[in-house]
Amino acid sequence: MIKNSLGYGLFLFASLTLCQFIFNREVEWGMVVAISILAGLFNLLWEWAKVPYDWKKRSGH
Repeated sequence: MIKNSLGYGLFLFASLTLCQFIFNREVEWGMVVAISILAGLFNLLWEWAKVPYDWKKRSGH
């Protein structure tokens, strides 16, 4: 799950860097890094939310 999110963030980082370099000839590093980190965290949260909770594991009842 973490590996997938890290790969997604790195792919987005490379894509945004390349696109900005091709079209603008300068890269806004702060924006690229922020978007990549937020997208990776969102992907991690998305994958984590898809895993169902096992209610049988609860102890104490």
